[in-house]
Amino acid sequence: MPTPPPRISLLFHIVDFIDGGIESSLIQWLRIFDRSRFTATLSVMFASPEFENRYRKLIPPDVKVEVLADRSWLNYFQTRRYARRLSKLGRVGRDVFNTMAVRPYVRRRVAALARRHDVIVDFDMSLRRWASQFDIPWLGVNHFSFNARLGGRRRKAQRLATQYARYDGLIALNQHMADEATAMFGNQLRRLVVLPNAIDIDAIRASATVPGVCTAPGDAPYIVSVARLDEIQKDHRTLLHAYAKLLAQRQVAEDLVIVGDGAFREELEACAQQLGIAPRVHFLGHQNNPHALLANARAVVLSSRYEGMPMVLLEALAHGKPIVATDCPTGPREILDDGRAGMLVPIGEADRMADALAQIVDDAALRDAMSASAAQRALHYGIEQSNRRLLNCVTDILEARGKRSGVPA
Repeated sequence: MPTPPPRISLLFHIVDFIDGGIESSLIQWLRIFDRSRFTATLSVMFASPEFENRYRKLIPPDVKVEVLADRSWLNYFQTRRYARRLSKLGRVGRDVFNTMAVRPYVRRRVAALARRHDVIVDFDMSLRRWASQFDIPWLGVNHFSFNARLGGRRRKAQRLATQYARYDGLIALNQHMADEATAMFGNQLRRLVVLPNAIDIDAIRASATVPGVCTAPGDAPYIVSVARLDEIQKDHRTLLHAYAKLLAQRQVAEDLVIVGDGAFREELEACAQQLGIAPRVHFLGHQNNPHALLANARAVVLSSRYEGMPMVLLEALAHGKPIVATDCPTGPREILDDGRAGMLVPIGEADRMADALAQIVDDAALRDAMSASAAQRALHYGIEQSNRRLLNCVTDILEARGKRSGVPA
């Protein structure tokens, strides 16, 4: 029997963990990567309270964790930032301290880790200034629309293009995002790879049945939105106006449940009051495990102005939920298979969103058909296909570097 090739060792890196989609997608990858072909280490620049209190226990035990700023004196300013006690002058001091002390220390740590791994996966591209160093292939993962973040900012786009060109491969989460990168950066990038976020469908479904998870208040059926309360991106105002129009047009049993927290919560609660819908709208704040809320919803809605590849839509697919999402750059159209696995509505158009929600709440047969389509589409992002894409991506950059060949497909 032939000896199997050695496993490829991946070093995933992220600057820190807060409560966002990047962190959730990284945890999914750490859970689902093929242990017969890969090993993984997670490096974290700073150990945030969210990391210690929530995320650390979600990391599989076979994934070694390296906190790079592992001395208390390196964390003085960052600890104050997490506690929201960093003044304007303190931010200046932090930037100087990071340049003079933290970065040189962390660079030495990354260099040492690079010697023990085959590929660095810079999951938030926070190490992009060092990409291409340490004689190891680098992959940089972009999570957002290039146009939404860099459109009209020519100087920043040019500066980032120079940094992105250092990666052996720049990962875009979907084809739309890759097309934006091609139009913006031309042939400056070494390699552009489409590698969607991954999901463990069975684990997501099981998470909905964990005892003690948050459930919707009362007994009414409901529509749910799970997103950070950030109106620059997520646009809950349009959702609230759409729901108000829905209630004004017909008798609707479904309440609206909004899961997430952020600086705009009071403003959005006031908006619900002004629209006269506050008794039917439930703001539940951030939930570490929103899966019971997703699994039991009549429909899932995403009202964003722009996205990367929103994990909530992948999770909604895994739960087989009818979905209404804005046709925003860059993720929803591809995730929903051009509208075959959910409804797409124009950005900021409350009337169109209300119409889509009305179709779902009025038509049980439509809901059943949408649920079946969603569950089928989820398989595209499941473990088997995701690992195949990851293996192809990593093998390509290793072979381009002449590092390794002959890894079985």
